[in-house]
Amino acid sequence: MARKKSQDILARAAIALAIVFIAALAFYRYLKTEPGRVFLVDVGVSSAYEGVQAGMERRIVRVLRRHGVLSKQIRIADEEEPGAGRVRLIRAEAPPDASLVQINVALVRSARAAGGTVHSCREGKDGSIITMEIGTKRAVTHRCVIKKGSERQHYAQAAVKRSPVVAVCIDDFGFFNNALVRELLELDFPLTISIIPGLRHSERIARAAVEAGKDVLCHLPMEAEKESWDAGEIPLIRVSMKPADIEKAVVDALATVPGAVGMNNHMGSAATADRKVMETVLSVCRARGLFFLDSMTTPRSVVRETARGTGTMEAGNDLFLDHGEGTTRENMQKLLSIAARRGTAIGIIHVRKETPAELRWMADEARKEGIDFVTVRQIMARQAMTVAEGGTR
Repeated sequence: MARKKSQDILARAAIALAIVFIAALAFYRYLKTEPGRVFLVDVGVSSAYEGVQAGMERRIVRVLRRHGVLSKQIRIADEEEPGAGRVRLIRAEAPPDASLVQINVALVRSARAAGGTVHSCREGKDGSIITMEIGTKRAVTHRCVIKKGSERQHYAQAAVKRSPVVAVCIDDFGFFNNALVRELLELDFPLTISIIPGLRHSERIARAAVEAGKDVLCHLPMEAEKESWDAGEIPLIRVSMKPADIEKAVVDALATVPGAVGMNNHMGSAATADRKVMETVLSVCRARGLFFLDSMTTPRSVVRETARGTGTMEAGNDLFLDHGEGTTRENMQKLLSIAARRGTAIGIIHVRKETPAELRWMADEARKEGIDFVTVRQIMARQAMTVAEGGTR
Protein backbone atom coordinates (compact mmCIF):
# COMPACT_ATOMS: atom_id res chain seq x y z
CA MET A 1 0.00 0.00 0.00
CA ALA A 2 2.83 2.38 0.97
CA ARG A 3 4.63 1.48 -2.24
CA LYS A 4 1.56 2.27 -4.33
CA LYS A 5 1.12 5.56 -2.51
CA SER A 6 4.75 6.43 -3.18
CA GLN A 7 4.29 5.63 -6.88
CA ASP A 8 1.22 7.87 -7.02
CA ILE A 9 3.17 10.74 -5.48
CA LEU A 10 6.01 10.27 -7.96
CA ALA A 11 3.57 10.14 -10.86
CA ARG A 12 1.88 13.34 -9.73
CA ALA A 13 5.26 15.00 -9.24
CA ALA A 14 6.32 13.95 -12.74
CA ILE A 15 3.08 15.35 -14.20
CA ALA A 16 3.56 18.59 -12.24
CA LEU A 17 7.16 18.90 -13.46
CA ALA A 18 6.04 18.21 -17.03
CA ILE A 19 3.40 20.93 -16.76
CA VAL A 20 5.94 23.36 -15.32
CA PHE A 21 8.41 22.50 -18.08
CA ILE A 22 5.80 22.95 -20.83
CA ALA A 23 4.67 26.24 -19.30
CA ALA A 24 8.27 27.44 -18.98
CA LEU A 25 8.99 26.45 -22.58
CA ALA A 26 5.84 28.21 -23.81
CA PHE A 27 6.76 31.32 -21.81
CA TYR A 28 10.33 31.23 -23.18
CA ARG A 29 8.99 31.02 -26.73
CA TYR A 30 6.56 33.85 -25.99
CA LEU A 31 9.43 36.06 -24.85
CA LYS A 32 11.05 35.51 -28.25
CA THR A 33 8.01 36.95 -30.03
CA GLU A 34 7.33 40.63 -30.61
CA PRO A 35 4.61 40.85 -27.91
CA GLY A 36 6.94 38.96 -25.57
CA ARG A 37 9.73 41.48 -26.03
CA VAL A 38 7.25 44.29 -25.44
CA PHE A 39 6.23 42.53 -22.20
CA LEU A 40 9.89 42.52 -21.07
CA VAL A 41 10.10 46.29 -21.60
CA ASP A 42 6.92 46.79 -19.62
CA VAL A 43 8.26 44.79 -16.66
CA GLY A 44 11.43 46.85 -16.62
CA VAL A 45 13.97 44.94 -18.74
CA SER A 46 15.69 47.96 -20.28
CA SER A 47 17.98 45.85 -22.47
CA ALA A 48 14.94 44.84 -24.56
CA TYR A 49 13.96 48.46 -25.34
CA GLU A 50 16.17 48.96 -28.39
CA GLY A 51 14.93 45.81 -30.14
CA VAL A 52 11.30 46.67 -29.37
CA GLN A 53 11.77 50.19 -30.69
CA ALA A 54 13.31 48.90 -33.93
CA GLY A 55 10.44 46.46 -34.41
CA MET A 56 7.82 49.13 -33.74
CA GLU A 57 9.56 51.45 -36.19
CA ARG A 58 9.41 48.83 -38.93
CA ARG A 59 5.69 48.43 -38.28
CA ILE A 60 5.06 52.19 -38.47
CA VAL A 61 7.02 52.60 -41.70
CA ARG A 62 5.26 49.56 -43.19
CA VAL A 63 1.83 51.09 -42.48
CA LEU A 64 2.88 54.43 -43.97
CA ARG A 65 4.22 52.77 -47.12
CA ARG A 66 1.01 50.75 -47.48
CA HIS A 67 -0.92 54.01 -47.51
CA GLY A 68 1.13 55.51 -50.31
CA VAL A 69 3.73 57.48 -48.38
CA LEU A 70 6.95 57.50 -50.41
CA SER A 71 10.15 56.50 -48.65
CA LYS A 72 11.68 59.93 -49.33
CA GLN A 73 8.74 61.53 -47.49
CA ILE A 74 9.44 59.67 -44.23
CA ARG A 75 12.03 61.30 -41.97
CA ILE A 76 13.19 59.65 -38.75
CA ALA A 77 15.36 61.18 -36.03
CA ASP A 78 16.16 60.67 -32.35
CA GLU A 79 14.35 62.81 -29.82
CA GLU A 80 15.55 62.82 -26.24
CA GLU A 81 12.81 62.34 -23.67
CA PRO A 82 13.93 62.82 -20.03
CA GLY A 83 13.21 59.79 -17.86
CA ALA A 84 11.62 57.76 -20.62
CA GLY A 85 14.58 56.63 -22.74
CA ARG A 86 15.21 57.67 -26.28
CA VAL A 87 12.12 58.47 -28.33
CA ARG A 88 12.23 58.40 -32.14
CA LEU A 89 10.47 61.15 -34.06
CA ILE A 90 8.87 60.15 -37.35
CA ARG A 91 7.67 62.88 -39.71
CA ALA A 92 5.77 61.77 -42.79
CA GLU A 93 3.90 63.45 -45.61
CA ALA A 94 0.97 61.43 -46.90
CA PRO A 95 -0.47 61.82 -50.40
CA PRO A 96 -3.27 64.40 -50.65
CA ASP A 97 -5.81 61.66 -51.36
CA ALA A 98 -4.77 59.52 -48.37
CA SER A 99 -7.10 59.09 -45.38
CA LEU A 100 -5.46 60.08 -42.09
CA VAL A 101 -8.27 58.24 -40.31
CA GLN A 102 -7.35 55.00 -42.10
CA ILE A 103 -3.66 55.55 -41.33
CA ASN A 104 -4.54 56.16 -37.67
CA VAL A 105 -6.62 52.97 -37.47
CA ALA A 106 -3.92 50.93 -39.21
CA LEU A 107 -1.21 52.21 -36.83
CA VAL A 108 -3.35 51.40 -33.78
CA ARG A 109 -3.97 47.85 -35.01
CA SER A 110 -0.33 47.30 -35.92
CA ALA A 111 0.89 48.51 -32.52
CA ARG A 112 -1.62 46.30 -30.70
CA ALA A 113 -0.64 43.28 -32.79
CA ALA A 114 2.90 43.72 -31.46
CA GLY A 115 1.69 43.98 -27.87
CA GLY A 116 2.06 47.77 -27.85
CA THR A 117 -0.36 50.65 -27.66
CA VAL A 118 -1.08 54.17 -28.87
CA HIS A 119 -0.69 56.57 -25.94
CA SER A 120 -2.25 59.57 -27.66
CA CYS A 121 -3.54 60.83 -30.98
CA ARG A 122 -4.24 64.47 -31.70
CA GLU A 123 -5.75 65.83 -34.91
CA GLY A 124 -5.05 69.31 -36.28
CA LYS A 125 -7.88 71.79 -36.60
CA ASP A 126 -8.27 71.37 -40.35
CA GLY A 127 -7.87 67.58 -40.25
CA SER A 128 -4.72 67.66 -42.38
CA ILE A 129 -2.29 66.53 -39.66
CA ILE A 130 -2.24 63.98 -36.84
CA THR A 131 0.28 63.54 -34.03
CA MET A 132 0.52 60.11 -32.40
CA GLU A 133 2.56 58.68 -29.55
CA ILE A 134 3.16 54.95 -29.98
CA GLY A 135 5.03 52.44 -27.85
CA THR A 136 4.64 49.87 -25.09
CA LYS A 137 2.21 50.28 -22.21
CA ARG A 138 5.04 51.67 -20.09
CA ALA A 139 7.13 53.69 -22.56
CA VAL A 140 6.67 55.81 -25.67
CA THR A 141 9.00 54.58 -28.42
CA HIS A 142 7.87 56.87 -31.26
CA ARG A 143 6.23 60.20 -31.78
CA CYS A 144 4.68 60.39 -35.25
CA VAL A 145 3.68 63.57 -37.04
CA ILE A 146 1.77 62.71 -40.21
CA LYS A 147 0.40 65.40 -42.48
CA LYS A 148 -1.27 65.54 -45.84
CA GLY A 149 0.71 67.31 -48.53
CA SER A 150 -1.09 69.64 -50.89
CA GLU A 151 -1.72 68.12 -54.29
CA ARG A 152 0.49 70.66 -55.99
CA GLN A 153 3.39 70.29 -53.56
CA HIS A 154 3.18 66.51 -53.39
CA TYR A 155 3.18 65.74 -57.08
CA ALA A 156 5.03 68.79 -58.38
CA GLN A 157 7.92 67.99 -56.03
CA ALA A 158 8.11 64.47 -57.40
CA ALA A 159 8.00 65.78 -60.97
CA VAL A 160 10.74 68.33 -60.37
CA LYS A 161 13.04 65.72 -58.86
CA ARG A 162 12.16 63.33 -61.70
CA SER A 163 11.98 60.49 -59.23
CA PRO A 164 10.81 57.45 -61.21
CA VAL A 165 7.76 55.60 -59.96
CA VAL A 166 6.12 52.30 -60.82
CA ALA A 167 2.61 50.99 -60.14
CA VAL A 168 1.49 47.36 -60.20
CA CYS A 169 -2.15 46.35 -60.45
CA ILE A 170 -3.02 42.83 -59.26
CA ASP A 171 -5.95 41.48 -61.28
CA ASP A 172 -8.58 38.78 -60.66
CA PHE A 173 -9.41 39.03 -56.95
CA GLY A 174 -12.82 37.74 -55.87
CA PHE A 175 -12.81 34.02 -56.67
CA PHE A 176 -11.50 33.05 -53.22
CA ASN A 177 -10.58 34.69 -49.93
CA ASN A 178 -7.74 32.69 -48.43
CA ALA A 179 -4.20 32.99 -47.05
CA LEU A 180 -2.87 34.04 -50.48
CA VAL A 181 -5.29 36.97 -50.64
CA ARG A 182 -4.37 38.04 -47.11
CA GLU A 183 -0.65 37.80 -47.91
CA LEU A 184 -1.06 40.03 -50.96
CA LEU A 185 -3.05 42.62 -49.00
CA GLU A 186 -0.39 42.65 -46.27
CA LEU A 187 2.52 43.47 -48.61
CA ASP A 188 4.16 46.58 -47.19
CA PHE A 189 4.27 48.79 -50.29
CA PRO A 190 1.56 50.53 -52.35
CA LEU A 191 -0.38 48.30 -54.73
CA THR A 192 -3.59 48.52 -56.72
CA ILE A 193 -6.06 45.66 -56.19
CA SER A 194 -8.49 44.85 -59.01
CA ILE A 195 -11.56 42.82 -58.02
CA ILE A 196 -13.96 41.08 -60.38
CA PRO A 197 -17.45 42.29 -59.37
CA GLY A 198 -20.33 40.07 -58.34
CA LEU A 199 -18.27 37.14 -57.08
CA ARG A 200 -18.77 35.50 -53.70
CA HIS A 201 -15.85 37.29 -52.04
CA SER A 202 -15.76 40.54 -54.02
CA GLU A 203 -17.26 42.85 -51.42
CA ARG A 204 -15.36 41.36 -48.46
CA ILE A 205 -12.00 41.62 -50.24
CA ALA A 206 -12.73 45.18 -51.36
CA ARG A 207 -13.34 46.28 -47.78
CA ALA A 208 -10.24 44.43 -46.53
CA ALA A 209 -8.10 46.00 -49.26
CA VAL A 210 -9.25 49.52 -48.42
CA GLU A 211 -8.57 48.84 -44.74
CA ALA A 212 -5.07 47.62 -45.67
CA GLY A 213 -4.37 50.90 -47.44
CA LYS A 214 -4.56 49.53 -50.97
CA ASP A 215 -6.31 51.23 -53.88
CA VAL A 216 -9.22 49.18 -55.25
CA LEU A 217 -10.41 48.88 -58.85
CA CYS A 218 -13.52 47.23 -60.25
CA HIS A 219 -12.20 44.62 -62.73
CA LEU A 220 -15.11 44.92 -65.15
CA PRO A 221 -15.74 41.78 -67.29
CA MET A 222 -15.89 42.88 -70.94
CA GLU A 223 -16.34 41.00 -74.19
CA ALA A 224 -13.20 39.58 -75.78
CA GLU A 225 -12.68 38.74 -79.42
CA LYS A 226 -12.53 35.06 -78.43
CA GLU A 227 -13.96 32.98 -75.59
CA SER A 228 -15.96 35.55 -73.62
CA TRP A 229 -17.93 34.35 -70.61
CA ASP A 230 -19.91 35.82 -67.74
CA ALA A 231 -18.25 35.87 -64.30
CA GLY A 232 -20.46 35.95 -61.21
CA GLU A 233 -23.66 37.96 -61.01
CA ILE A 234 -22.49 40.79 -63.30
CA PRO A 235 -23.15 40.24 -67.01
CA LEU A 236 -20.29 40.64 -69.46
CA ILE A 237 -20.24 44.04 -71.15
CA ARG A 238 -20.92 43.08 -74.76
CA VAL A 239 -20.69 45.07 -77.96
CA SER A 240 -24.29 44.10 -78.79
CA MET A 241 -25.72 45.61 -75.58
CA LYS A 242 -27.74 48.83 -75.53
CA PRO A 243 -26.20 51.83 -73.73
CA ALA A 244 -28.82 51.67 -70.97
CA ASP A 245 -28.02 48.00 -70.32
CA ILE A 246 -24.29 48.72 -70.27
CA GLU A 247 -24.80 51.56 -67.80
CA LYS A 248 -26.92 49.37 -65.50
CA ALA A 249 -24.36 46.56 -65.59
CA VAL A 250 -21.51 48.95 -64.73
CA VAL A 251 -23.47 50.54 -61.86
CA ASP A 252 -24.40 47.09 -60.51
CA ALA A 253 -20.77 46.01 -60.76
CA LEU A 254 -19.52 49.01 -58.78
CA ALA A 255 -22.06 48.27 -56.03
CA THR A 256 -20.27 44.96 -55.33
CA VAL A 257 -16.81 46.57 -55.08
CA PRO A 258 -17.15 49.20 -52.32
CA GLY A 259 -14.40 51.78 -52.13
CA ALA A 260 -13.34 51.44 -55.77
CA VAL A 261 -11.41 54.47 -57.05
CA GLY A 262 -11.37 53.29 -60.64
CA MET A 263 -12.03 50.52 -63.09
CA ASN A 264 -10.11 48.32 -65.53
CA ASN A 265 -11.19 45.77 -68.09
CA HIS A 266 -11.22 42.02 -67.48
CA MET A 267 -10.62 40.55 -70.97
CA GLY A 268 -12.31 43.14 -73.21
CA SER A 269 -10.36 43.00 -76.47
CA ALA A 270 -13.63 43.45 -78.42
CA ALA A 271 -15.39 45.87 -76.05
CA THR A 272 -12.45 48.27 -75.54
CA ALA A 273 -12.14 48.55 -79.32
CA ASP A 274 -15.78 49.68 -79.63
CA ARG A 275 -16.31 53.42 -79.29
CA LYS A 276 -20.01 53.24 -78.38
CA VAL A 277 -19.37 50.76 -75.58
CA MET A 278 -16.50 52.77 -74.17
CA GLU A 279 -18.43 56.06 -74.34
CA THR A 280 -21.05 54.56 -72.01
CA VAL A 281 -18.54 52.91 -69.64
CA LEU A 282 -16.33 56.00 -69.43
CA SER A 283 -19.33 58.30 -68.92
CA VAL A 284 -20.26 56.30 -65.82
CA CYS A 285 -16.66 56.60 -64.60
CA ARG A 286 -16.70 60.35 -65.19
CA ALA A 287 -20.02 60.80 -63.36
CA ARG A 288 -18.71 58.90 -60.32
CA GLY A 289 -15.26 60.47 -60.21
CA LEU A 290 -13.50 57.25 -61.21
CA PHE A 291 -10.62 56.68 -63.61
CA PHE A 292 -10.26 53.88 -66.14
CA LEU A 293 -7.13 51.76 -66.48
CA ASP A 294 -6.96 50.22 -69.95
CA SER A 295 -5.53 46.72 -69.52
CA MET A 296 -4.43 46.95 -73.17
CA THR A 297 -5.72 43.55 -74.25
CA THR A 298 -5.88 44.78 -77.85
CA PRO A 299 -3.80 47.19 -79.96
CA ARG A 300 -7.10 48.45 -81.40
CA SER A 301 -8.24 49.98 -78.08
CA VAL A 302 -10.11 53.28 -78.34
CA VAL A 303 -10.06 53.97 -74.58
CA ARG A 304 -7.62 56.89 -74.64
CA GLU A 305 -9.24 58.85 -77.45
CA THR A 306 -12.76 58.15 -76.13
CA ALA A 307 -11.73 59.23 -72.62
CA ARG A 308 -10.61 62.57 -74.00
CA GLY A 309 -14.05 63.06 -75.48
CA THR A 310 -15.87 62.20 -72.26
CA GLY A 311 -13.41 64.03 -69.98
CA THR A 312 -12.53 60.85 -68.08
CA MET A 313 -9.17 60.23 -66.44
CA GLU A 314 -7.45 57.18 -67.97
CA ALA A 315 -4.16 55.33 -68.03
CA GLY A 316 -2.81 52.36 -69.92
CA ASN A 317 -1.08 49.16 -68.89
CA ASP A 318 2.53 49.09 -70.11
CA LEU A 319 3.22 45.40 -69.56
CA PHE A 320 1.61 42.17 -68.37
CA LEU A 321 4.18 40.84 -65.93
CA ASP A 322 3.10 37.19 -65.84
CA HIS A 323 1.76 36.76 -69.39
CA GLY A 324 3.43 36.68 -72.76
CA GLU A 325 7.13 36.50 -73.47
CA GLY A 326 9.79 36.20 -70.79
CA THR A 327 9.65 35.16 -67.15
CA THR A 328 7.80 37.23 -64.58
CA ARG A 329 11.05 38.63 -63.17
CA GLU A 330 12.36 39.48 -66.63
CA ASN A 331 9.17 41.39 -67.30
CA MET A 332 9.37 43.11 -63.92
CA GLN A 333 12.87 44.27 -64.80
CA LYS A 334 11.57 45.56 -68.15
CA LEU A 335 8.87 47.53 -66.34
CA LEU A 336 11.43 49.07 -63.98
CA SER A 337 13.52 50.03 -67.01
CA ILE A 338 10.48 51.77 -68.52
CA ALA A 339 9.94 53.65 -65.26
CA ALA A 340 13.60 54.69 -65.07
CA ARG A 341 13.57 55.91 -68.68
CA ARG A 342 10.13 57.52 -68.83
CA GLY A 343 9.54 58.44 -65.18
CA THR A 344 6.39 56.34 -64.72
CA ALA A 345 5.28 52.82 -65.60
CA ILE A 346 2.24 50.62 -64.93
CA GLY A 347 2.18 46.83 -64.96
CA ILE A 348 -0.45 44.16 -64.36
CA ILE A 349 0.04 40.83 -62.59
CA HIS A 350 -2.48 38.21 -61.44
CA VAL A 351 -3.46 36.47 -58.20
CA ARG A 352 -1.23 33.39 -58.13
CA LYS A 353 0.67 31.58 -55.39
CA GLU A 354 3.98 32.89 -56.77
CA THR A 355 2.83 36.52 -56.91
CA PRO A 356 3.71 37.67 -53.34
CA ALA A 357 7.32 36.44 -53.63
CA GLU A 358 7.69 37.92 -57.11
CA LEU A 359 6.36 41.30 -55.95
CA ARG A 360 8.73 41.34 -52.96
CA TRP A 361 11.61 40.69 -55.34
CA MET A 362 10.46 43.52 -57.60
CA ALA A 363 10.10 45.91 -54.66
CA ASP A 364 13.68 45.14 -53.57
CA GLU A 365 14.96 45.72 -57.11
CA ALA A 366 13.01 48.98 -57.32
CA ARG A 367 14.58 50.25 -54.09
CA LYS A 368 18.07 49.43 -55.39
CA GLU A 369 17.35 51.46 -58.53
CA GLY A 370 15.77 54.39 -56.67
CA ILE A 371 12.29 53.72 -58.03
CA ASP A 372 9.30 54.16 -55.73
CA PHE A 373 6.23 51.92 -55.71
CA VAL A 374 3.00 53.94 -55.93
CA THR A 375 -0.61 53.22 -56.88
CA VAL A 376 -2.09 53.71 -60.33
CA ARG A 377 -4.12 56.60 -58.92
CA GLN A 378 -0.94 58.33 -57.74
CA ILE A 379 0.66 58.00 -61.17
CA MET A 380 -2.42 59.55 -62.76
CA ALA A 381 -2.41 62.43 -60.27
CA ARG A 382 1.26 63.03 -60.98
CA GLN A 383 0.64 63.04 -64.74
CA ALA A 384 -2.29 65.42 -64.33
CA MET A 385 -0.10 67.82 -62.34
CA THR A 386 2.60 67.67 -65.01
CA VAL A 387 0.07 68.48 -67.73
CA ALA A 388 -1.40 71.32 -65.64
CA GLU A 389 2.06 72.86 -65.37
CA GLY A 390 2.57 72.78 -69.12
CA GLY A 391 4.31 69.41 -69.51
CA THR A 392 3.26 66.30 -71.37
CA ARG A 393 2.11 62.93 -70.14
